[in-house]
Amino acid sequence: MTEEPSERLIEQRLRNRIFEILEILADCDAGADLVGIRGYFGLFEDFVHRPSIESGKSVLSKDERVIVLEMGDLLEAAGESSADFTRVEFIENGWPALIGPKAREARAMFLRRGLFSETFEQAEPGHLAENPQEP
Repeated sequence: MTEEPSERLIEQRLRNRIFEILEILADCDAGADLVGIRGYFGLFEDFVHRPSIESGKSVLSKDERVIVLEMGDLLEAAGESSADFTRVEFIENGWPALIGPKAREARAMFLRRGLFSETFEQAEPGHLAENPQEP
């Protein structure tokens, strides 16, 4: 029987997923090609509006939390500006030029701390909180 992951471990995994989504968003129109226009907006939404992030009780640093919420607002504005736009309209409206650089800034911020383990809890990326014998 598999053990259920702790809330901390789930938060660590969520932060890693947000980083992966930032990578897609940073690629501008190539990112939209990879996941489609609806996916481009929907992926981030699935992870950002969580009580732990909005309340500041996640594994995100204060600065990471701020930029992630800014990204969420930017994507929400883009999605609301044209409820049913095509890829071409998305690019012509200039959204990739606004979203891509902000996503690259956020991605760089995440990389300064690094990614968390997906299998054991860490106080900070690269610093073990539990299971010190884990690699």
